[in-house]
Amino acid sequence: GQELVEYALVFPLLFLLLFGLLEVGLIAYSYNTIANAARAGARYGIIHPDDAAGIESTVRSELYTRMISETATITSAREGDWIRVEVSCPVTLITGAIIEAFGVGPTLELRAVSRMPIE
Repeated sequence: GQELVEYALVFPLLFLLLFGLLEVGLIAYSYNTIANAARAGARYGIIHPDDAAGIESTVRSELYTRMISETATITSAREGDWIRVEVSCPVTLITGAIIEAFGVGPTLELRAVSRMPIE
């Protein structure tokens, strides 16, 4: 009897902790992937600064190999002697239904920007 009551009290906390750690890992992985894709696009852009389609293709290829959403928004711009690539992507949270109970949406919009000098 007592063990069951203790388990009933502790289990929700352990469950919340476990899924919280999974969620933080998912967000960190997604952000790193988006940042690496922006960097790859900027690296392509410093060699081909006027090829916006090539920059987008490079970024999408990087996102695809890492299994990140196809709904990513990619913008690239030439700023004088610099190229700027911005990637933003929605990430659906594992615990979306639980988080919605606290008034937070089930998705996060992650954004990464990379700026490099044109060669």
